[in-house]
Amino acid sequence: MSSFGYAVRYFANDMIPMILFLLLFMTTKDIMLATGFGIVVGLGQVAYALARRQPVGRLQWASLGLVAVFGTTTLLTHDPRFVMFKPTAAQLILGLVMLRPGWMERYVPIEARDATRPILTAFGFIWAGLMFLLATLNLLLVVAVDPLTWARFHLFVPPVSMIGLFLIQNAFMRAAMAKYRLDYIGSAVEGSADRGF
Repeated sequence: MSSFGYAVRYFANDMIPMILFLLLFMTTKDIMLATGFGIVVGLGQVAYALARRQPVGRLQWASLGLVAVFGTTTLLTHDPRFVMFKPTAAQLILGLVMLRPGWMERYVPIEARDATRPILTAFGFIWAGLMFLLATLNLLLVVAVDPLTWARFHLFVPPVSMIGLFLIQNAFMRAAMAKYRLDYIGSAVEGSADRGF
């Protein structure tokens, strides 16, 4: 699998539940229904992974916990602000995790890690910055706008900004891999010439 396809799989797995929640809310205007649906989707993702004997990462467990806590609180209080606050909590947690150098390496095929490690480290911090920015914007929206405006923002701004950053990073990764291959071929040719081949 290419590094692009490898990363897209994880990216989509994280984004799909939120997008489905937002689409349901925007079409029905019923945040309680959308919240219940979001909880079921989160549980379903984890149950599906466990049924297939796939590992469930700590971030996925944390995301499920946040959905369950904030979603259940919204359902019990009928106050949409609780579920609206969930992205801030999730993005703050993600941002803190992303401050650890090397966190991106698991999303890149093993054969590409050595060549792209400096780029992975730099983009790891850039991703953390994006998460902190999105968390702050979400917090402002929770207190300043209605739930429908909040949903419109989340349907477009976080996914577009993440896809944009992902594509930029992918371009840098491809360039680093191409340079690595050229350097490797060049050093192999020089080594052959030195040995008289």
